[in-house]
Amino acid sequence: MGWMMLLDTADLNSQAAGWVEKMSRPMLDSQDAAEFDRWIAQDPLHLETYARLVSVWQSDGLVKALESGLPSNDNEHIETSATGDAEPDAMAVFARFARLAVVALALFLPLAILTQGALSPTAEYAAPRGEDRIVDLADGSRLHLSGGTRLAVRITPWSRTVTIAHGQAYFDVAHERLRGFTVDIGDASVSVLGTAFDVNLRNDGEREVRVFRGLVNVAAGNGEWRVPAGAGVAIAGSRVRTLDDVEGAQPGWIDGWFDAQDTPLDHLVEQVNRSTDRPIMLADPGLGALRISGRFQLDRPREVLDTLALIYGLRWEDTGEQLLVSRS
Repeated sequence: MGWMMLLDTADLNSQAAGWVEKMSRPMLDSQDAAEFDRWIAQDPLHLETYARLVSVWQSDGLVKALESGLPSNDNEHIETSATGDAEPDAMAVFARFARLAVVALALFLPLAILTQGALSPTAEYAAPRGEDRIVDLADGSRLHLSGGTRLAVRITPWSRTVTIAHGQAYFDVAHERLRGFTVDIGDASVSVLGTAFDVNLRNDGEREVRVFRGLVNVAAGNGEWRVPAGAGVAIAGSRVRTLDDVEGAQPGWIDGWFDAQDTPLDHLVEQVNRSTDRPIMLADPGLGALRISGRFQLDRPREVLDTLALIYGLRWEDTGEQLLVSRS
């Protein structure tokens, strides 16, 4: 019985080491993420073993001990492909590191007790219409919510997950080697380790992702896209298109501006409405397709409407509850 238990423990340690390796990759496949969640939920020992191995992996003592066991000149053993990805030799080195970590775990570490916050409940955050909100997470990440945004955050020893119910948020994600950061946006998700990006859930159902630093992985349906800094994608059902309006170190709405370049009017209206307590409404929904260009200050809706009226032949009136826009 003891021998069988020893085998089971070794196998569990091996499984956990494999997951540590996968979860430490710069990009995590959405299928792997779902499989990992299932593996964690199967048995409390899975969570316990994974958490212990993570603590070993992050310890300075283990890193120093393992450095002597790795090749002194990585260039002699690791080949790089044309895309810059490590070939199997590099993975072999990493696998060796994982096996040594498992041995260190078995020999030197007692059974760890998970902290009280290990299975943290979901925390919900919201920004009222007309006001932005900044949320600092325990891992060092910062979230900037635009007005009217609602989202939920769950941080565990193995994952960091945000689910956006409505609105727009800019994420400045603290880099971690082992815990990825995933943003669920309905029928799509964004996965990173540490970067800065903006997610916009539009009223028409389209989901926009713009990357300002690093690289993100966007998964939707059966497809996945790696989006670098300075680029973006928009997802609407099964359709995916690229966005070429990503400029600067952060999205313009954080500084209170909207830059339109042949942009549909309803995009501007939606953005302004997040920054004001009296919404702009279009008397004719067809006006939303009107293409506009210019730079607009989001917290000054009347000035925005005056400019639009002058340039595009529109008129507007304050009804007391809303600012109603129509054709002249």
